[in-house]
Amino acid sequence: MKLQLRGLISFSILCGLILCIAGPVLATGTERFPQSVASGDPQSDSVVLWTRVADVVMEDALVVEMALDADFTDVIATRNLLVDDRFDGSVKVLMDGLEPYTDYWYRFVYGSGAAMDISTVGRTRTAPSADDPRPMKFAVVYGQDFTGRYYNSYLKLLRDHGDDLDFIVHVGDYVYETTGDPTFQDPTSERKIEFDDTEGAIAFGSGDATYYAASSLANYRTLYRTFRSDPMLQEVHERWPMVVIWDDHEFSDDCWGATATYFDEKIDETDVERRRRSEQAFFEWIPISAGLGEDGTLAIDDSMLYPNSVIYRDFRFGAHLALAMTDYRTYRPDHLVAEDAFPGAVAVDEPTLRQMLGDATFEALKDGFDPYINMDVVAANLPILKQTCSLILAELVAMENPGIESTEAVAYANSLLTGNISTFYINSLFEAGGLTPVFVGEIVTQMEHGLPYVFVGKTSLNDSLGSRYMLLKQGFDLLAGARFVESGGAAQDVYGAAQLGWLASLLIRSDATWNVVASSTSMTPMVLDFSHPAVAPGLPPEFPQELRTQILVNVDQWDGFPQSRETLQWIFSSRPNTVVISGDIHSWFVTDHQNGLIEFTAPAISSESLEEMILGTLQSHPILGQIPGLEQLVATFGPLMQLTSLDDTITPSDIVDLDLRAGGYMVVDVNADTMTTTMVYTGSEEARNNYYETPEIVDDIFQMRTFRVEGGQVTLVDP
Repeated sequence: MKLQLRGLISFSILCGLILCIAGPVLATGTERFPQSVASGDPQSDSVVLWTRVADVVMEDALVVEMALDADFTDVIATRNLLVDDRFDGSVKVLMDGLEPYTDYWYRFVYGSGAAMDISTVGRTRTAPSADDPRPMKFAVVYGQDFTGRYYNSYLKLLRDHGDDLDFIVHVGDYVYETTGDPTFQDPTSERKIEFDDTEGAIAFGSGDATYYAASSLANYRTLYRTFRSDPMLQEVHERWPMVVIWDDHEFSDDCWGATATYFDEKIDETDVERRRRSEQAFFEWIPISAGLGEDGTLAIDDSMLYPNSVIYRDFRFGAHLALAMTDYRTYRPDHLVAEDAFPGAVAVDEPTLRQMLGDATFEALKDGFDPYINMDVVAANLPILKQTCSLILAELVAMENPGIESTEAVAYANSLLTGNISTFYINSLFEAGGLTPVFVGEIVTQMEHGLPYVFVGKTSLNDSLGSRYMLLKQGFDLLAGARFVESGGAAQDVYGAAQLGWLASLLIRSDATWNVVASSTSMTPMVLDFSHPAVAPGLPPEFPQELRTQILVNVDQWDGFPQSRETLQWIFSSRPNTVVISGDIHSWFVTDHQNGLIEFTAPAISSESLEEMILGTLQSHPILGQIPGLEQLVATFGPLMQLTSLDDTITPSDIVDLDLRAGGYMVVDVNADTMTTTMVYTGSEEARNNYYETPEIVDDIFQMRTFRVEGGQVTLVDP
């Protein structure tokens, strides 16, 4: 597709003729173009432009116009566009034939004659050519929850930057799919999501406490329509081109492939059509090259959607910057510990442990593992044991599944008590039933010893705790290693073969000074060592003994795939000046992964902070929520996480700096010698305040912390 370039009668001249003949042009952009305009995916010769047209009467009455000035006295291209009602009025177009590193202004005009509506004017900038030695500067953003929260971070970005930023990188969670999840969202009259199509949504709660998750295409479109009503987000899109990837909330929280995790595997949440609907809305609303047809306009079809969707792609910004945008969610497998993993089941048996550790090491560590029985064999010879276990376990099933029939609870309990079962868990069942434990003393010395799920932190039948959050690291590491070997690596094939090959080849071939890999989730190890001698003595007496060890905070991110992460970090480290930028975790980190690999995890624009998330999760737990001084304890998790990272026996990666309470964004400068990264942040609670009418306040509440990468080392610039 080529532009109609200078030499043709520009559309601005045509508008002038209409103005003389038929009266004034109607510039009602906010009514006809309620979500304004946007641009994205800048290359040295092209950029994608976007708008949405409301109340379309004539589908062929839209024109896009590009100029070299904001007044459109030097129009360089126009193109007639169709507004296809299949895409809810959204319009995207690839404008090519452009000059490298050039500012362009663009606008959309709808109508004919005297009834013509003109959009807000947007500005965009193409990338410099690959041999251009100029420095580059960009911002990194993500996590822009709308519900009950304001985009003061964008307000600060807009106040501080104009021409000096070249583009924006958005690493995911552009929208949040729920309308008021009480675990992290608090709708207000001004900041809330309301679905017209509640029948097509997933309902949670009941009565006045009902809230929804998007499922229908109309639901997902409502999310984007509402989020893009925000004036700060609109102005960001109007000012800079944006390069975007998705994370989980564009589809479903903590998703993998087409599978959601709301119900912790009490039901099958795989829904390919829901995934495809979420992707269609993303392609409609985001100025990304995906979703464009051969003519460079919006033409989404099934061949572009899951499982065929491809959003990983690369950009070149001059001689010094190559940018790879990756996709963590589409191809990855399930979490290594399923939400319905039975705590008493043996996850790794003795023969596997001996093979992994060697006989000598296993014997030395044997007492740390658990004796187990094969329940199927024992039940055949001693049926009363399984019957007793089933009856007690059925009560636990009933407690976690209110309303279940007793016969169904017993049947489910029976189905769980098969194969290798932990004697520790059986003894716990007997104790819970007021019975004397049976597996004690000499009876267990000759049994095989293995790793049950309860030793990985899984204590409930269906729960994210012990599955996605707050796992026992030592047990999980053994489980992850076993699954990696058993599956030939498939259990941790996060990127898929095609994406991994693309990324490795990209780095090998790159001649850029800096290679930046954008990941929607962080590679930073987030481990809390409650056994550390500087920490353990200060824990409250009520702190559970079983948690006085090393805890993995969140294995929905790269901590959940340690062998895969190690492989990627080896690939990245083999290319000097490769830096990872990431998001997802709602706090900021600066991490030295050793061997020259540095990672910067940005703070979130408006979402609840990691510290708030951890506190809320623990407070809702029936046991952990009773720990005295829990809020003060959680406030120490940041320093503890950094302290833990410095122990190379736990993780080779060092957290140089962090803030678990922060919201904000990150600004990155690259040149021939250094990369400089600045965290711009404030307390995440400030997102609950609306400073749009008093913008000067943000200058006082935001802080900055700057780091420099040079020669594979990262240093703090402003102590």
